[in-house]
Order: sequence, then structure tokens, then C-alpha cells
Amino acid sequence: MTVVLENKNISLIDTFKLMLKEKEYRSQYELVYDLSLKGFDNISQSKVSRMLTKVGAIRTRSAKNKVIYQLSDQLAIPRVNYAIDTIALTVNNNDTQIVLKTVAGGASIIARVLDSLEDSFGILGTISGDDTVFIVPSDTNRITEITKGISDLFSISSY
Repeated sequence: MTVVLENKNISLIDTFKLMLKEKEYRSQYELVYDLSLKGFDNISQSKVSRMLTKVGAIRTRSAKNKVIYQLSDQLAIPRVNYAIDTIALTVNNNDTQIVLKTVAGGASIIARVLDSLEDSFGILGTISGDDTVFIVPSDTNRITEITKGISDLFSISSY
């Protein structure tokens, strides 16, 4: 009997993770309802809450600005299957901040990569648009060194 329960529990967790990947859920009650449609009856909101914690799900905003539950691994830095230097084009600074230009739509992935480096690279934070990333260095006295490091990282020119 324990084995059956363990297998059902594994199946429940796997189903739960798959549901979070396939659909945007705005409430725990939506998850309870969809689980019941998949044959998992008697799942309470408190059980869903514990499962959200167990799988590492967090509340975040969707592209449509709605608060949803999402697996934290879905927020990981995207992996690029082609050379990053095809996205990043140029980088420059004005002794206060660093500006990196990208191809259209490429700024957000570059910003995510730079944000993951943060202090180890001397970056306080980034703001990205469609094709431009503003980079705030943690120390403006090192801005030339940081700009050069970014240039080397992405194999792009700095001017």
C-alpha cells in the first residue's frame, strides 16, 4: 500500500509541475480545480500550498502583467544555442553608466546574463529595453575596466 501511495504521490508532483509549466495559474484554487479534472480528488488548497513550496514555485508577473505561479527553474538564465556575439553589438560608457547595444529584442537576455554576474563583475544592476541595456557599475572608478570586461565577455567592440 505504501508503494502505491508513493507512486501516486510522485505522479501527483510530476503532474503538478507539468501543469505549472503548461498553463498560467493565478490562484491556488485554480490549481485545485485542474488537479481534480486530472483525477486527483480531495486535494485541498493547503495541500496545493505545500506542493508549491515543495516544487519551488514562486509568484511572479506574466508577460501580461498578471500575478501567476511559476516554477523557479523557468526563471533561470536562458541558454543560448548560438553565439552571444550575434546578439550583443557594441558597448560604451560615459564615466557614469555603461550602454550596451544589441540586435532588436536581444537586450533582455544580455541583461539577465549580466545581472547573474553582479558583484563578481562589478555590476550594480541593469535596465533593458528592446535593443539597449543600461548597466550601472558598482564603482564608477572602475568603469573602464568593467566596460572592457563586458566587451571581452560578449566578444564585442567597445568604443
